[in-house]
Amino acid sequence: MVRYKNIIKSTIILSLSVSLFINQAVAIGDHEEQSIFEITIQSGDTLASICRQYYGTFNKDILAKLLQANPFISNPNRIYSGKRLYLPSVSFKSSLKSYSSVLKKSNRKSFSLDNSRETAIPSRQNFSTVYPPLSQGSLDYFKWTDDNTAIIKGRVRTDADCRFFVYVPGDLEYEQMGFKIEDDGVFQTRAVIGRKGRDYGKKFILKVVMFNEHNERIGDIRRTIIRQRHKNDEVVWSYSESDRDIFIPGPIGWSGVERWIDIQKLDASQTDNYDFQVPKGIMVANYRYSTYNPDEKYLSRYGRVTLYGSSCLAKALLFENKIDEAEKILRVWAGQIEPDGKIPRSANVIGDNYISPDVRTGEVAHFLGAMVAAKKIAASEEWDGAIKKIVYQYLKPLMNKETGLVYGGYNGQGSDGYSKPHSYKMLKWCSAEHNFDVFQALTLISHVFNGSQFGLECNNIASIVAKGIDSYLWDSALGTFNRGWRENLGIDRAKALDCSSWGALYLLRQAKLNKIRKNLADSKRYIAKARRCLNYANRNFKTNWFFKTPDGKTGVIQGYRPYHGKIDDLIWEDGKNAGAMIDWDAMNSMVWSEGTLGVAMAWEELAGLTDNIEARKYAQLLYRQMLKLQSLSDQGGVLYSTEQIKGHFTMGEELASLSWLAYVASLNKKINTNKKDIIWWMPW
Repeated sequence: MVRYKNIIKSTIILSLSVSLFINQAVAIGDHEEQSIFEITIQSGDTLASICRQYYGTFNKDILAKLLQANPFISNPNRIYSGKRLYLPSVSFKSSLKSYSSVLKKSNRKSFSLDNSRETAIPSRQNFSTVYPPLSQGSLDYFKWTDDNTAIIKGRVRTDADCRFFVYVPGDLEYEQMGFKIEDDGVFQTRAVIGRKGRDYGKKFILKVVMFNEHNERIGDIRRTIIRQRHKNDEVVWSYSESDRDIFIPGPIGWSGVERWIDIQKLDASQTDNYDFQVPKGIMVANYRYSTYNPDEKYLSRYGRVTLYGSSCLAKALLFENKIDEAEKILRVWAGQIEPDGKIPRSANVIGDNYISPDVRTGEVAHFLGAMVAAKKIAASEEWDGAIKKIVYQYLKPLMNKETGLVYGGYNGQGSDGYSKPHSYKMLKWCSAEHNFDVFQALTLISHVFNGSQFGLECNNIASIVAKGIDSYLWDSALGTFNRGWRENLGIDRAKALDCSSWGALYLLRQAKLNKIRKNLADSKRYIAKARRCLNYANRNFKTNWFFKTPDGKTGVIQGYRPYHGKIDDLIWEDGKNAGAMIDWDAMNSMVWSEGTLGVAMAWEELAGLTDNIEARKYAQLLYRQMLKLQSLSDQGGVLYSTEQIKGHFTMGEELASLSWLAYVASLNKKINTNKKDIIWWMPW
């Protein structure tokens, strides 16, 4: 994949010895909410010369603040040209004097949406990224010949060895004999679809599977057929020659969500993983690939389901008043809750019985929130026991007494996923993302269980977690949240998009709560911090992905990448840079859909609290961008990422991303009072 540089930059370049980027936050009387200035270090600059130029002096106090704002500097005597340097305001008057005239001239708002229009497509852009990928073949014609036998025709465009299979989800692949390809790539074969007189309504997947000279799978061409009662010689589908390579956009918005769910849905009673055979339950596979992908064997072929993706989908369904379907999804995962409240992260349910031995707090918190939402919207007590078990048995024991933050979860010991762990190791690190999730779930519980002792207790726990978030995770110099806190090591200063977007959602929730309590000054303070988080995201994570469809149409998707800078525990797992830290700032064409939709939700929440028209316009712009990305799928899915990074990000369609798109879609609809109330309390 060719990476394209972001040609639209929301910066103001001033004619100084360095390029000065001004990002003014709302000043509300609190020194940490004043402006942070960003410059690009030039050849020959030193910290001393920069401080004398912009502060008028240089001393150990200024140096300490500068190093706090720029944790990447390991040696104050050695800085590198081209790097960004953040200059925090300091308390003495000379620091403000240096900037006063610049600020008056810039006259910028508390958050800049100067680039809120859709990015124009440059006339000379080299669109070598084709998506959806050019097909290696097609299945074009299907005709029943008797009750369970059909003629299938198609074409392949590869020199690889090919075989034809009928794949039965929850069962096996059945190779069909007599498959032969003509010199022009055209083939015709007879295939057996199910059992005579049975399997009506069941899904079958037709596959032309490609193999290399080592008999290793290198790809496949597939189509789904639902076995229906039919007449002999009935043609189910047929494409003309001219239709083969035409790109037809798939459904978007909620109709796309429904289409995707339909092809990914599984009846829990028919799955191959015994633990997930829960009565009156359904599951939705978390990944789908339109072409072959090295991850497919693990993430798609075996029907991988995830706690996080399932929880997100259940909430999206609840917003759409599809209560029965949401509760069937929740019921499957409620059946996995251990006596101590642990829930596995993921499992395979088709042809494999893998269950993740690990447990993560953020994912458990999302599931907790989904059950509480179901209780509220469905007015059901079915989930009360599971909700209380997770709070008392899982969350409370994971709270760190020093910080009030909640630990990240557990790693199962002595298991590769095909047996129960013999023990669990508690993870002694606290993730900002996880703690945002816990806070949101607990405040939702306190609202839904209002008036009860349990509701009051959850409110108190939420207050403790919030104090930890504010005290240990907020980076006052940069105006965003750090990635986390580790026992014996302290603050993890890595910068992730979640920490700005979900961090903003946390701050806006605090603003709402303080508004209810009539603490208007605190409410304004949290709103100002949320604006700083969103400004930070716009400065450091924005990207553009230029694409070309198979029929030659070009386009661009605006969005956000997941990280900023280099992070020591995020490395390339393969390729020429294997073992080296990933330079996330170089990922200018990587759009992360789930993260981008989180930013859209935060802008929408900000608009709702402040009645700011520009904020709402920007939220709508990001939503439109993700609808455009969704339209590139033939089945209504959304790519998780526009770039694959092994071990970190997949370029497959993914369930949680699609569910976040459904959340934002729900905010654009007229909804009944009950659901409006729950959305007010639960922005994610």
